[in-house]
Amino acid sequence: MISVKISATVYPTEDPEKVIKAVSDLFTGIELQKENVDTKEPEKGVSPFFHITGEGGLDLLYTLHGLIRREQIIDSIRNKVFNKGLSSEGLSVSFLLNKQAAFVGVPSVPAEEEPLGSIEVTIRADSSEEMERLFEWLLPITEEGVPLVEVGMDYVERG
Repeated sequence: MISVKISATVYPTEDPEKVIKAVSDLFTGIELQKENVDTKEPEKGVSPFFHITGEGGLDLLYTLHGLIRREQIIDSIRNKVFNKGLSSEGLSVSFLLNKQAAFVGVPSVPAEEEPLGSIEVTIRADSSEEMERLFEWLLPITEEGVPLVEVGMDYVERG
């Protein structure tokens, strides 16, 4: 089974509704919770206002799947996510998405941690085979930017 966790930190200089919209625009039907933060982040010199988090299954990734294709960035996202964020055992992948790009409905993986943070995405699978099927669905191999094979969501959680 695929599980997805999304989180983002909201800073006092940000409009909380815009950060919530950014996350909601990328992740289908996500229900977000606010978590207060009591610590200061010394490396940034500012205290976060709060964190927003949401969890769910594969269905959360439906909108992201479509946006990646609309923007024709399958190869770019796959190279950044698969090469950097896949755990050594192949059961989870973590990556960041830019908040500002997300606000306008564009998934974008920043080159490095952003000053006011990014949207953090962690996807876990029960097996490395299931994670491989997730990548085949979300970020398939392409030729000249066009997926060689498109599979449905049901393919991912098939045992």
